[in-house]
Amino acid sequence: MANETLITQLDELREAYSQQQKAAAALQTTLKTMTAAQSKTQKALTDYGARNTGVDVYPAQEMLASLRLKEEMIDPLLPDLRRELKALASLTGALKEAAAALRSEPADVVRLDKAIAALQGAQQDDIAALLPEMTGELELAQMQLGSEFAQKLRDALADHGISIGGRAPHFEIGRFEMEVNFARRFFTLRYGKDMVIPRAPITVEAALKAYDSASTTVMGRQQNGQAWINQLYEAYEMAWRKRGVSGTRVNIVDCYVEMVLLRQGRAFSSEPSKRTFSDYSRAQFIYDFYEFAHHHRLTHNGSFVRAHSATKSQADSVARSMWIVEGDSPYDGRYIADIEFEKG
Repeated sequence: MANETLITQLDELREAYSQQQKAAAALQTTLKTMTAAQSKTQKALTDYGARNTGVDVYPAQEMLASLRLKEEMIDPLLPDLRRELKALASLTGALKEAAAALRSEPADVVRLDKAIAALQGAQQDDIAALLPEMTGELELAQMQLGSEFAQKLRDALADHGISIGGRAPHFEIGRFEMEVNFARRFFTLRYGKDMVIPRAPITVEAALKAYDSASTTVMGRQQNGQAWINQLYEAYEMAWRKRGVSGTRVNIVDCYVEMVLLRQGRAFSSEPSKRTFSDYSRAQFIYDFYEFAHHHRLTHNGSFVRAHSATKSQADSVARSMWIVEGDSPYDGRYIADIEFEKG
């Protein structure tokens, strides 16, 4: 049901600012007219003085010229008036859009989101006072849309034997997190906390396609586990030497960077470019790391990988840690900062 009280408040504000806008527009027009009138009067006095001697218009010309209306009053005022008119037009337009969005059943989240974004920069206290309630209405509308979308997606995924959890705007599909933005009409898909699908339209068909693509890209690859763990050790040693690390612990992101380089073919070595680059995403590395180093506990020459959890400051930086999914949910895992190889 529409929030009639909020709609009325928005309409009243729009009317008040519309009157302010009309007053500013009228003043702008009058000031421009004054400039034209002064110029026209000066010309008329000059023409009269050149053709008549009955009346001395020189004092009047001098007085009119000394007023300097254009230079000292009108020109300084007009820029501020133009800025005010532009701001008022934006405010009244956004208030109108917000009220119209709230009158829709259900509320039009796209129009309401745009209106809120336009009003958030306003300095007016009366508008700022309504923003929390408007934001609440937007969140409520998105939750309602989320419930409807989730049910449709749940039914479609059930046909494929896949379950969905969570609630709008964050849904869990296996190890993937889907974050839905109904106001902008797109969703993103992450493996754990790493982006896999950055943007896709909010449709059940697009969601199924995105999940299938992400699953294949991250978890559907054929990998030789022993070859992978040997390559991780090589990357670990290279990162250790390059970074001049003291001790045996090396940052996992540094190891990942070295591993990406190790996976490049001869074509990239001779001609580094996007065309010759072999992609190996963070999400793919994270999946492989859990599968081979943790789940299967593969070793390199008898040494296994020991992972060290990240501190809070490390977890806040994607350059210093990785979220390793360790269960069936994108939220079941931990941040890893460093790894080392230890004899079993």
